[in-house]
Amino acid sequence: MKRRIGLLLGVLLSAALLAWTLRGMHPEEMARILQGLRIEWLGAGAMFYFIPVLLRTWRWGILLHGLPPARFGDRFVALAIGYMGNNLYPARAGEVLRAYVLQRRSGIRIGASLGTIVVERVFDGWMMLLLGMAALLAFPLPGLLRPAVIGSSLLFGGALALLVGIAHAAERLRTVLERMARRWPGRPGEWLFGFLSRFMDGLQVLRAPSRALAVAGLTALIWLAEAGTYGLVLMAFPFRTSFFSLLTMTAAVNLATALPSAPGYIGTFEAPGVAVLRAFGIPGPAAIAYTLVLHLVLWLPITLVGLALLLREGLRKIPTFPPEQRVAPSTWSEGPR
Repeated sequence: MKRRIGLLLGVLLSAALLAWTLRGMHPEEMARILQGLRIEWLGAGAMFYFIPVLLRTWRWGILLHGLPPARFGDRFVALAIGYMGNNLYPARAGEVLRAYVLQRRSGIRIGASLGTIVVERVFDGWMMLLLGMAALLAFPLPGLLRPAVIGSSLLFGGALALLVGIAHAAERLRTVLERMARRWPGRPGEWLFGFLSRFMDGLQVLRAPSRALAVAGLTALIWLAEAGTYGLVLMAFPFRTSFFSLLTMTAAVNLATALPSAPGYIGTFEAPGVAVLRAFGIPGPAAIAYTLVLHLVLWLPITLVGLALLLREGLRKIPTFPPEQRVAPSTWSEGPR
């Protein structure tokens, strides 16, 4: 019931944002803009998008340091399938699917993988906020975007501080978890506290400043490359805007896609994207046409690749929450293996 309510709220929010974005749209002008698209630039943008995907695969390897080794190809397969899952399933179910596929291919426990994914998302959030704050200083953004950037700053700042604290207190927390598990005997308690322990294994990169700095540097490179995809898609259209505006749009849409939505981030991508472009002087029909086409270019290729890899893995449906191997409480304090 909770999942259904969450899905319903996400669909309603997506519908409301999409309706708000498309208000006053002129179909004739939209059709004229789309008819003049230069398809070769759309293809270039679709292919270039895999550069940030490859960079994310590299970054994930750094985040997984201290856990059982995972080859680059295994990480890429898991990442692509996870992105496909996020595009087709609600509630970011692709993150669990991504961790599950990596466990199948490399033996890294799901809890530890999810820990690294949470760290990854926090670094992504911080990079988006840096871009958003730069935009606040340099340009008068629409009123709805300003409180969103400030609120997200507080959210991601608190999340990063919490994760760093957990990473540095991991051994003490393991001891506490083991004591709690002994007071809550049985499989549910064993599974829960074992999962939390493995989750902390995935936070170990936050205890190594050099590796955390490498992750931060790669994160900046990833989002510059993703903005490059935005720029290539823009070349298919007859209008132009600055690269800074595309960086601002990149930050806005990726912060907004953290909100509950229908699968594929429908509405949560379009609304902030169009709002930013309009703030930078792009007419409404052109902004809407570009944002819709850009969303398709970002969504379709990785979804098709992820589906193909999912079928190659022999998976026909997403697991609701894949089981992990049971681990005896006496092994929880061993840390990463």
